[in-house]
Amino acid sequence: MMRAALAWVPPQLLSRTAALPRECCPTVDEGLRGAALLLERAGVDTARLDAECLLAQALGTTRWELTLRRERRLPSEAFARFLTLLQRRERREPLAFLTGTREFWSLALAVTPGVLVPRPETETLVEATLTAVRQRPESYRRDGVLLDLGTGTGAVAIALARELPEARLIATDVSRRALRLARSNAEMHGVAGRIRFLRGDLWRALEGAVPAGTLDAVVANPPYIPSAAIAGLMPEVQWEPRVALDGGADGLALHRQILEGAPRYLRPAGLVLLEIGADQGSGAAALFEASGAFEAPTVIRDLAGRDRVVMARRTGC
Repeated sequence: MMRAALAWVPPQLLSRTAALPRECCPTVDEGLRGAALLLERAGVDTARLDAECLLAQALGTTRWELTLRRERRLPSEAFARFLTLLQRRERREPLAFLTGTREFWSLALAVTPGVLVPRPETETLVEATLTAVRQRPESYRRDGVLLDLGTGTGAVAIALARELPEARLIATDVSRRALRLARSNAEMHGVAGRIRFLRGDLWRALEGAVPAGTLDAVVANPPYIPSAAIAGLMPEVQWEPRVALDGGADGLALHRQILEGAPRYLRPAGLVLLEIGADQGSGAAALFEASGAFEAPTVIRDLAGRDRVVMARRTGC
């Protein structure tokens, strides 16, 4: 496919990663047009945008700077890097893994393979948390403790730490790689000093480290894709860790486990906010109701009008 799409590249050079002769290299504009065509044929919906991001990555510049130098011929070393990135994106490797970054809550976060890529939809979880704690200040301490259960890149914990400057946060994950990445991202955004990182599977991470009844809120984006549906997801998703995607038979297996342990660690009137799939609002709300430990749950929709977060407070005052 690459040989057919990139007509300006001699076929014998397509598999080479060594420095290429300068006279073989296209201009910025030629490179972007050919790359966009290649990615379109590979089924990438955002082909032109991705091509620009990859070329900027290869050149060590920004997307907007590309528009200022459209007729510039690409340096051979940068062209070789560009070809390598294009070949990986053609195989539908996530763009975030190729550029090493993803924006979340207007924050640039480092992203690596083996960790879930932050999604824009998860910003609804951050917004819902901020709204909830600000609407009932009588039940939320300004220096309260918030738990991000299964933090991944640290996206949610870092966003909350930035928005709630007096709050203290705990971020957990079962993956050492994820915790290292989350800590690095927190350091980059100046909030690592207020986030405690603990490793463990769900509530096991808190055992012996966090006293019962001390959390003001538990926030989580657990896996919520039904096991049988994973194979039919976009090719990019198949590159991400299955443990961060697979929510069991109905997609709510981890939600059940979270609700089982939450009452032990939450203060009276403490919050639980869980991200859910677009059709899981009623099912997730039923889990809260069945536990008997929470007030009536609320299902919050994202900007597209789809179920995205289910929220409830622990009973008590």
